[in-house]
Amino acid sequence: MFKKDGEENSGQDDEQGGTDTEQEEGSRGIGRRVTEDYYLQVKQKWEQAGYSDSQSFQAVIHPAELYAGSKKAELTPISQANGYDEQVVLWNELTPEINFTVNVPSDGLYQIQIDYFALPGKITPPERGIQINGEYQYFESRRIVFPRLWANESEQFQTDELGNEVFAKQVEVQRWQSAALTDASYLNNEPLTFYLKKGRNEIKLLYLREAMLIGRIRVESPEALPSYEDYLQRNGASDEIEALYTFEAEKSDLKSDSYIQAIASGDANVTPNRGSLITLNTLGGDSWKHGGQSVTWNINVEKTGYYELAFKYTQYFNINMPVFRKLLIDGQVPFREVAPYPFPYASDWENEVLSNDKGEPFKFYLTEGEHQLTLIADPSPYQRVIQTVRDVMEELNELNLEIKMATGNTQDVYRDWDITEQMPDITERLNGIAGKLREEYQYLRDLSGKNPDQARNLLIGAEQLERLAKEPAQIPVRFDQISQGSGSVTQKLGDMLLTLPQQPIQFDKFYVYHNKKLPKAKAGWWQKISAMSGNFFTSFTTDYTRISPTDEDALQIWVNRPRQYVMLMQQLANQAFTAETGIKVSLSLMPNEQKLILANASGKSPDVALGVSEKFPYEFALRGALTDLSQFEDYEEVLERFAPGAMLPFIFDGGVYALPETQNFWVLFYRKDILDALGLEVPQTWEDVLAILPSLQRYGMNFYVPLAEAGAMKSFNLTTPFFYQQGGELFAEDGTKTAVDSEEALEGFKLMTDIFTVYNMPLQIPNFYNHFRDGHLPIGISNYNTYVELTTAAPELSGSWKIAPYPGIADDKGNIARWAPGTGQGVIVFKDSDKQQQAWEFVKWWTSAEVQAEFGNLIETIYGPTYRWNSANLDAFSELPWPEEDLEIILEQWKWLKDVPHIPGDYMLDRELSNAWNKVVFDGENQRKAIEDAVVLANREIMKKLEEFGYVKNGQIVKKLKVPTIEDVKRSGGDSG
Repeated sequence: MFKKDGEENSGQDDEQGGTDTEQEEGSRGIGRRVTEDYYLQVKQKWEQAGYSDSQSFQAVIHPAELYAGSKKAELTPISQANGYDEQVVLWNELTPEINFTVNVPSDGLYQIQIDYFALPGKITPPERGIQINGEYQYFESRRIVFPRLWANESEQFQTDELGNEVFAKQVEVQRWQSAALTDASYLNNEPLTFYLKKGRNEIKLLYLREAMLIGRIRVESPEALPSYEDYLQRNGASDEIEALYTFEAEKSDLKSDSYIQAIASGDANVTPNRGSLITLNTLGGDSWKHGGQSVTWNINVEKTGYYELAFKYTQYFNINMPVFRKLLIDGQVPFREVAPYPFPYASDWENEVLSNDKGEPFKFYLTEGEHQLTLIADPSPYQRVIQTVRDVMEELNELNLEIKMATGNTQDVYRDWDITEQMPDITERLNGIAGKLREEYQYLRDLSGKNPDQARNLLIGAEQLERLAKEPAQIPVRFDQISQGSGSVTQKLGDMLLTLPQQPIQFDKFYVYHNKKLPKAKAGWWQKISAMSGNFFTSFTTDYTRISPTDEDALQIWVNRPRQYVMLMQQLANQAFTAETGIKVSLSLMPNEQKLILANASGKSPDVALGVSEKFPYEFALRGALTDLSQFEDYEEVLERFAPGAMLPFIFDGGVYALPETQNFWVLFYRKDILDALGLEVPQTWEDVLAILPSLQRYGMNFYVPLAEAGAMKSFNLTTPFFYQQGGELFAEDGTKTAVDSEEALEGFKLMTDIFTVYNMPLQIPNFYNHFRDGHLPIGISNYNTYVELTTAAPELSGSWKIAPYPGIADDKGNIARWAPGTGQGVIVFKDSDKQQQAWEFVKWWTSAEVQAEFGNLIETIYGPTYRWNSANLDAFSELPWPEEDLEIILEQWKWLKDVPHIPGDYMLDRELSNAWNKVVFDGENQRKAIEDAVVLANREIMKKLEEFGYVKNGQIVKKLKVPTIEDVKRSGGDSG
């Protein structure tokens, strides 16, 4: 049934040298056959076809020769060119593309280099795509990054009120740069090459994000790096120098990313060290791990000659595996042996003298004066493993689809299958894939010289496949071990793809020296004992949750966030809020918000708490522990800062007990490259979603709904959109019963179950991000967390994925209801605080647009896009570094934000809706009956709780309870959405 074609491919490569025939397309992995191949695959085909690097050619395209579409690009006067020596082109979002032509003397591979000036704007770097003769030649050409340059505002780190050093403010260094187009992930550490045919070629650069000025563009032949021997022969110098220059790594001069930061280490081996005080004395770690990130130091030598280089580092992140850095001196790689250079696994601090494989130190020629030394994170030695893992995942997904087709997509353990009759080569294919995984494991083992910890999933996956190959009769009932669900081979390999490219390392200092002995990397035993003893005794007197000195007159504020956030918040409060109002503020870490319950019970609550989960205000308000914020005079004015639907969880019994601090969003994520290749439109309604399913499923793909990632418990966040969009509600207006048995709600529940039982959407997806990244779930609904993951951990997809509003239900007039929750965290004020007005002043200040925007930009500048702040203040959110088109989508979706109000006993409805879904989807129960059973149990619990809290007595309502609505919020003044 699924025998592989034995005929050789008779198709010929086209003039680009990289296009597959239809027959080849049919045998490729399901998720990748509709998108371009990776650069490594395409370049191998070019080389097999006889296309090699071109010989000694360069063409310079001046700004005056550039076109914006069909018209000449508009030139900026030299006076506005920021020091460039000719007129330049301003390229912003108003210009979708810049194009030019170049004539080359022969077919071959060429590099492209661009002079650019990143204009001030958002902190993200400019990005562009590139097409050659109307095509993306490979996947990496969809996204080219043009890094900005950053530096610490001050050479010395500032200290807080406790004497701890705090992160330096980052400033962008504005200057012209010249960069060869490079793979954004840096898995290919040399400049990308492009196939150009002899004669005229049209080259189109496509705008993705952020404005920049464009100077000259060079199309040129690649140049090979010299060997170390050639490098030595090129420079003649005396060996009589005696010198030892020491440079602290944390005192860098330039960085490609603002969030490559100095980090504190209390290790006695590290200098400087100030005992128990936080000292920013090392550089790197998790902030410097992504391919292509660079750090530059200015160094100065007094004499011309050869010097050795040594770095004091620790690398405990990748156990038993090296990380790599490419070395540049004055912007050039001196010789290929340091492009890249391995730093072995080191659990403690070590001195690594840059040396050859025989242990002989490299000599670097430096002239007298100042130089720049640059290190670039370089994962390219792992490229072959990553590419093999990608290929294997494609093979496994294709194999899994074939097994499903052969068995009717069933795992009936009582039925005998002879899978080898329908798929005679299945054993051979499984063993072949396992062999590939073992081969890559051995490569990593040879690379590291040890058993690499990060590569263990290769062995585990190989063993799983080999066990299946030994018992082919078990494959039909165990095929989910191949590429579906938790613990499958593809999931293990997908997890590995996340971590293998990461190259974290931590530097203390480095040395430029010759004919001198290096200082030891480790402190002496007496120094270590003294440091340990001091830290031990200090731990008894230090409150590690406190960020500022104890002051009983200050507002006591607990923050449910990591220390990085709280330290920055304290700085902002000191510099702005206290300076303006005279109200002192003392912020403390709250590692677990459950502490609020204990503090309230003991009468030791703080004045204000930040970062509180959305249900906590209701729980505390029910017990009379919080201040009703609506009592303050200017409450209505403050309310206008937020989407009305975000207030619903914080309103109870007519009072308002919290304000939103952060806000989630649920949107549609889709792979634009895949949908374009399949000719599919982005769905606007659920009807549209169901219409594209056959096309997706024909290619082994599917649509993702967040219900598939949850376990047995499907929370309100996941279920309410189906009810709300149909016009249903969760609770009756008086809060005495549920409303999910209405006809509208029943329609929503029917859709919520039919998409799985009738339309075959995947039931269990442990991680949507992984499946979206590999293309097998190229479209689905997810939230803010997925957005950050894709932005920070999937650089190769940037420009290939987009977001759209949540699919909704259209009415007779074509209006689409897209209701979805947006649960975030809130700010509360405790009722027993004796500083009510002061607390309210702080809450107003903290939730204001100016402060939220400043904080959001600062936190991302210092710590990177992983810390992107999803402020609930709509005006502030617009000022944060979101791409403009994404910002428009998110703000549009927030017009349909409708969170879940709370009433006593609502947890039972949450649980029973999950039970009803499970009964229908897994047990085949009638949908109406399942809902009716859920309503009976939920109503019983709601009445029980209403009686417990005094709203019902002897079955009669004695105190009215109104469930809040968006209309209620709007009438109170919060009509910003």
